[in-house]
Amino acid sequence: MKIFDWIKKKKEPEKQTEEGNTSIVESDILDIEIKMPQTENTENSTAETINDSKQQKEQKQSKEKEQQHDAAIRLYSCRKNTSIIPSVFEKAFSEECKKLDFVNDSEFVLTLNDDTFLKIRIITNKQETMVQAYGMANFFSKAPVKNQVLKENILQQMKLFNCIISIQFILNSDEKRTNSIIKNVYITAKALTAFVLVPTMEVFHYDGRLLINTEGQSAFDTFHPIASADFLDKEIKPTEADIQRKQNSIEILKSKKIPYLEELRAAVFDAETTLQSKEIILQRLIATYATAVQAEIYVSGKYDNPEQKMKEQIDLLNEKYHVSEYFSPKEKEYIDHPPVKEPKLFNSYAWRYECCAVFLWALSLLDLKEPNQICEAVELGNIIWNHDFDSLSKAAKLRSKEEILSLQDLTLRYNWACVDARINNKTIESLDFGVIYERHYALNWLLTVDGISDWDTVTTTT
Repeated sequence: MKIFDWIKKKKEPEKQTEEGNTSIVESDILDIEIKMPQTENTENSTAETINDSKQQKEQKQSKEKEQQHDAAIRLYSCRKNTSIIPSVFEKAFSEECKKLDFVNDSEFVLTLNDDTFLKIRIITNKQETMVQAYGMANFFSKAPVKNQVLKENILQQMKLFNCIISIQFILNSDEKRTNSIIKNVYITAKALTAFVLVPTMEVFHYDGRLLINTEGQSAFDTFHPIASADFLDKEIKPTEADIQRKQNSIEILKSKKIPYLEELRAAVFDAETTLQSKEIILQRLIATYATAVQAEIYVSGKYDNPEQKMKEQIDLLNEKYHVSEYFSPKEKEYIDHPPVKEPKLFNSYAWRYECCAVFLWALSLLDLKEPNQICEAVELGNIIWNHDFDSLSKAAKLRSKEEILSLQDLTLRYNWACVDARINNKTIESLDFGVIYERHYALNWLLTVDGISDWDTVTTTT
């Protein structure tokens, strides 16, 4: 897919009239020259010629107007410093731009040499960007991409976007002008480490290659989520404890002969973490456990009426823990409307037992198995079913933030090794990819990594 394909609209010449006159398209490109005919009725001839010329010009302008329409492109990026965006646009369009005018702090207008405009709006509101980023990821999750690892990484990239730049301009029949605008948009995108969404719902890398479209096509065989340098550079500097934590993780990886990336930064430092409270962790534990139980009931084949069996389980969990009060929006939809036509969704929730194991570990109620071993659902159930909220709370003792941070940092690096192995069609015997992903998800929620405490929007970027 070429980056200009979506804007190229070839126009077929209109047919000639019965009288054999020049077609409208041809007349559009004629240079009209007014001449003074050498006749006796000079004034009348001149007036008629001027009128004809005026009509032809009006006809040309009308035709050009019909060929114009609004165009919109959006750039999606991961960055903290948005103050440079106007100057980046001004530099990219330096040869075509007359001036730059600010509408307000988040909007500005570039006036081009042909007196047309580019209207640019910068969107950084966290709620708005998250809704759009996750909406984009959800939209493209339906694309039939054959390489599932590639697709997973592309969707993860979309969920990282925290800065959206809307670009609106008039598209006309001047192909040279259009190509110049698009070229400069990509120059801007590269400078901002931004991805380009065009109206045909195709996403392009800033180097012009197709990242993904609705048909599941991509110019990439492998792709790692990326962010701009200013997004990656943390405002909070690591302490000695943060540096030592990373080194300890690397020593463990070395001892287990697990590949690692020395440059991989910690996802979070001690100073920027907020550890969830014991009560909130207990609530999340019970809600997550219920979703995994439902998955097991429906896929095990043990029950003739899985819906009734699950209702009984929810009733018991409500009696002991008031579980229905703790479900996230996605969990509530899943519990209320079991996805019997989507068995893969049941499988993803069945893996949530691993999150429960992490929560019980954080509460000092369970020891975690080796990272290549699946937890025992029966062992989790023995703890949960033999308590109610009050007794479980009394039995639980929340581990220190440092201990949880250490496991999170190690799991981050385990997850990087898993992703790298999948991309390169390798296996790591000492790691179970599913176990590691769920542990990473639960630990990031426990520490509110990236400031995210909403269970449905946790990220596991490596």
